[in-house]
Amino acid sequence: MAYIVFIAIILLLSAWSLYITRREKRSFRSWGSEKLLQLRLKRGWFHGREDSERFLALQEVKNEQPFVMPTPLKLLAIVERRTIEGLDCVVLKERTFVGKTHILYLHGGAYVEHPILPHWLFLDRINNQVKGTIIVPIYPKAPVHTVLESFDKFVALYRKLIDDGIDAKDIVVMGDSAGGGLALALSQQLALDSVALPKEVILISPWLDITLRNAAIPRMVHKDPMLNRQHLQRMGKAWAGPLDPSDRKTSPINGQLRGLPRLSLFIGTHELLLPDARKFRLLCIRNGVKIDYFEYPKMNHDFPLFPIPEAKQALKEIVAIITRA
Repeated sequence: MAYIVFIAIILLLSAWSLYITRREKRSFRSWGSEKLLQLRLKRGWFHGREDSERFLALQEVKNEQPFVMPTPLKLLAIVERRTIEGLDCVVLKERTFVGKTHILYLHGGAYVEHPILPHWLFLDRINNQVKGTIIVPIYPKAPVHTVLESFDKFVALYRKLIDDGIDAKDIVVMGDSAGGGLALALSQQLALDSVALPKEVILISPWLDITLRNAAIPRMVHKDPMLNRQHLQRMGKAWAGPLDPSDRKTSPINGQLRGLPRLSLFIGTHELLLPDARKFRLLCIRNGVKIDYFEYPKMNHDFPLFPIPEAKQALKEIVAIITRA
């Protein structure tokens, strides 16, 4: 009897999964993850009722503690800690062959949180195929620190790679969310400084304008299960510090576009940041900037980091971009 019940449950779950997949035109896992996010099973600053000031007060203490790498990653790759140009950096390499490719990865977290395990698993999946060196700066976070304390160090870190003999054509600058905004701002500064530009710049769900003043953003609020506009604006203000929030260092959508290297942008249609991503694509086209734009239907913020089939497709595309000639 128990066996029959078990089989019946499996058949019902399979039928439900097939129904959801066909109705939603996306994977069952992506639909399920979105529902879990909507239920707010894991409370955090994404939660609509969370007090932004209280959260910042907690982060003010937490961020000043030494960053500790998640133990699982140490089992998957060679992990080194280095101080490069004043930045605490985590350097990842494969345990076997290590090629010429260097990825400078700027992580997300609204400028107030350190990278979390999904970041590291995502980078490990990339390096399983690319087999390069990935450098992740654990940069000082708001509210204690601002962009003015770190931005020049990002530029110096990139210059150090060049000075160490790494060819610019072997360097990829990449970032997700807030880190996507940083990756673009860094690339703009490199172009202004006439520094040899990276081969590729890859932006994943990038936060391109910390003001979030795009008139189309309010229409996305009910679709995004993760991001809260008011909370993000408060985090962005803390990161900007004395700087005008519209400055290109914090809102690179306002920065110079001409002269940039090849850009690739990944975004989901259930993201608060979608309107600015679309606006940025149009700006690139109008300014003659090469951009490969990947818009995934019904995907959430930072979806390539999620354990869903659509993330596997995005990962395949990202690896192809990194390894292309």
